Amino acid sequence: MTRLETDVAIIGAGAAGLAAAQRLRERSVKAIVIEARDRVGGRAYTIQSQGNSAPIELGAEYIHGAPHSTLSLMQACGESIMDVAPHAFQLRNGRLEEASNLWESADRLLQRVDVRAPDQSVQAFLDTVPRDQVSGDELEAVRTLVEGFEAAVTTDASVIAIANEWRNGSSRVNFRPVNGYAPLMQCIARIADTRILLQTRVDEIRWSRQGVRIAATAADGALQIRARRAIVTLPIGVLRENHVAFTPPLPSDKQAAIDAIVMGPVIKVILDFRSPFWERVEDGRYRDAGFFYAPQCKLPALWARWPQRTSFLAAWCGGGAVQRLIENGLAPTDAALETCATLFPSIDVRAELRDVYHHDWQADPFACGAYSYVRVGGAGARDALATPIEATLFFAGEATSNDDPGTVAGAFDSGYRAADEITDSESGLQPGT
Repeated sequence: MTRLETDVAIIGAGAAGLAAAQRLRERSVKAIVIEARDRVGGRAYTIQSQGNSAPIELGAEYIHGAPHSTLSLMQACGESIMDVAPHAFQLRNGRLEEASNLWESADRLLQRVDVRAPDQSVQAFLDTVPRDQVSGDELEAVRTLVEGFEAAVTTDASVIAIANEWRNGSSRVNFRPVNGYAPLMQCIARIADTRILLQTRVDEIRWSRQGVRIAATAADGALQIRARRAIVTLPIGVLRENHVAFTPPLPSDKQAAIDAIVMGPVIKVILDFRSPFWERVEDGRYRDAGFFYAPQCKLPALWARWPQRTSFLAAWCGGGAVQRLIENGLAPTDAALETCATLFPSIDVRAELRDVYHHDWQADPFACGAYSYVRVGGAGARDALATPIEATLFFAGEATSNDDPGTVAGAFDSGYRAADEITDSESGLQPGT
């Protein structure tokens, strides 16, 4: 068995873990990062296709709003951003029509939520809205928002949590990293200049006020790491599935927080066609389109990488739409092609298909979902999840963020926060220890 010692053990080399490592490095605190995957980045998963310079993003793809953490890191790493196409189309009565502003429609309806009233699910709230006071498009906009943007299940998600999140700054302005997220994650790992153990699965975390002892399995055998503190950045889905044992078990308030937050399911399919045929049909009507919505399809959303002219269409379903797709028994690729064929009936989309890439985040054992949402009655759960235990176990990850949950920016900020909690606390580590 290999034995290592460090000041801080960081579990997970996603955005939160890398940010924590970077901050600890700045404070001259020794750390080791432990990562089960064979790469850094976690749910930011970029691959490169053959014959196309544009990145394929199977995980995180967007920058929501103008988060200081993400943009400052991109500047430090020499990476740039690009706009997202403003034009969207939605299938209505068998024809693509310019889509009304989904965000504004959803916002109008979510303004009706009384955040001081007893909590209820999004679906329960929608069921109570008088049908003579709301349009079908507004109801559909909220469902699209909750399933597509929040990756949540409408019968389970807290309407108060989503209303508060939406009112408190969920941005309607989005950007993309031009080269995808992978170069940014790799750059942060270099800046952190910290030992990262890849392909190393954490099996157990033994903890007390005196420190932590981590039992892990690496590619070359068993590993034990002793540290004074640990930052746990495991996705909420992994925590809920108890893939890592805590000895002693986590306190009841921490477990209650874990139970109150759910990892939303997402299936993402990238279709690589021989050419961007959607730019040519109907006399180029969709040349500058970014998004195509088909709520009646099993895989209801497609988008292009405008302003990059690529042959990719990303197909997406999240939250309850994933459940319906699984129940239907339709393979994700077939569902994506079915959506394309429905949107563009004049094109033989299967003949146009060159390659396909897809990832089912719910089936990913190191994620168990895409990103988090709060269940009914889960007020305060994110803060409770973020709270350190005995100045020994610290927690980070997008699920611990109230300001930017479900985003890369929220993960970055949580990693910085957890590292600061360690170095700034009276009983924490001081620089140079």
